[in-house]
Amino acid sequence: MIGFLETYQRPLRIVGIVAGIAVLLFILFGLPINLLQSSIRLATPYVLGSLAALVASRAGVLNLAIDGKMLVGAFVAVAVLFQTGYDPIVGVIAATAAGGVMGLIFAILYLRIRINLIILALAVNLFISNATVYFMRTLYGAFGTLADPSIQGLPTIELPIISGIPYLGQILSGHNIVVYLSWIMVVVVWVILFRTQFGRHLRAVGENKAAAESVGINITRVQIFALTVSGMLAGMAGSFLSIGVLSQFVENMTSGRGWTAITVSLFAFEQPVPAFFTSLFFGLSEALSFYLQGRPELQLPPDLLLALPQFATILALVLVALRIRASELLKRRDFAAQFGQELDKLRRGQLAGD
Repeated sequence: MIGFLETYQRPLRIVGIVAGIAVLLFILFGLPINLLQSSIRLATPYVLGSLAALVASRAGVLNLAIDGKMLVGAFVAVAVLFQTGYDPIVGVIAATAAGGVMGLIFAILYLRIRINLIILALAVNLFISNATVYFMRTLYGAFGTLADPSIQGLPTIELPIISGIPYLGQILSGHNIVVYLSWIMVVVVWVILFRTQFGRHLRAVGENKAAAESVGINITRVQIFALTVSGMLAGMAGSFLSIGVLSQFVENMTSGRGWTAITVSLFAFEQPVPAFFTSLFFGLSEALSFYLQGRPELQLPPDLLLALPQFATILALVLVALRIRASELLKRRDFAAQFGQELDKLRRGQLAGD
């Protein structure tokens, strides 16, 4: 199989590009506009969450607490607006700051106190899940849902030039500020990772800590910064769920989106731009689930429709596993071939490496 892929690598790549363009054209012109609008909107927490996951991973830390940080951002955004009645953008800023604080605490517990990473991430997720329920009940007397007319959702924004473009303007314009911030953050993260000295340091730490330390890079400082930024992105994603969609906080409203965001990051090779397009796919699967639920004439099982995003996640994980396995097989084959060549040199009386 690997030999076949290598032999026909170029034709397969061309076929893949053509198929991708065909799928893109079908999505743009074959699906209803309201479905495409929902897909872009619902992809936002996956975009920000995957950026949060890949920033931490690039620094050598698998951040499994994305879901909890998204949840704390969702709660803080609503709580701040409920208490103050300020503009919704204040809720986004508060949620981003709260996620950053949680990221900083997570970094200190992991890097300074040396708590096991997996145990720490699971503990943070469980603690935040229960803490939000506790504070919602004790501070506001709310059970299951924290809602109030004073809690305003984020308004939509009409983009000045794009909104006037036929068809395209209907798809890209009319979203709230967090949606557009998520697009901007894709560019910002890409520039930081691949066009700045700090980004080179961050990637060096993730690839080889010993080598990075040998050239004077402060590994701990880099990882603390990466985890803090990761928390801020996750907190912003959480604010979108609570005040960008519903204008209320619902118990455990992330519904595992943080874990899906980690899957998006892995599937996209921890690259910001591929993560953005992969997030759009997951947003489409979630929007398609809601869209089909509103079509009772199709007579599809409701449970099956609700599980569409989970099916997409499972498919992505399978593809990630296959890719990792193929990479391992290629490395083994290349090592065996190189080792065989060295043995042949030794048999001919040559020194290895000549």
